[in-house]
Amino acid sequence: MLSLSFICFTLTGCLRSGMEELTNSSDKVLSSIDYTYRFLYTDTIQKGTDKQEIQEGRMCEVIFKKNTEKITEGGLDGFKTTISYDINSVLKAGPTGSVTKAMLYKEFEKLIKTDQLNKLWVYMTISDVATITGVKDAPKLGSEGNFSTDHIYRVKAADGSV
Repeated sequence: MLSLSFICFTLTGCLRSGMEELTNSSDKVLSSIDYTYRFLYTDTIQKGTDKQEIQEGRMCEVIFKKNTEKITEGGLDGFKTTISYDINSVLKAGPTGSVTKAMLYKEFEKLIKTDQLNKLWVYMTISDVATITGVKDAPKLGSEGNFSTDHIYRVKAADGSV
């Protein structure tokens, strides 16, 4: 028992001294932006069998193709992105049922005509030690938002620079 206590004391003691002082990173790069659209649908699994199951609330995600160029506008660095889609943009998760990718694409085309850019999910990749926050009316990341107008997000490095 005495030797165990000594080992624990010795191991924790070395963490308090002799450690290199680390400087905060100034990395604050926003390297990519991805746009998706999501909607729910109902599907029938193993249709026409005794194991047939109707699944409601299945998620379909459409991942937009993008053409992104870096820009500087009003003294701010940013991205100008043009998005597009085709049938291959449609992702269908889970077991295959009676709903096809073509059917989901047709439904998406109907929905996107109404929603336009008002219900997009946007994912941004930033430096590992940085944080990102929306400025003014920028939609909160991690939920659907209206991206029919330009928005500004501030990327802050660990050292506090933006």
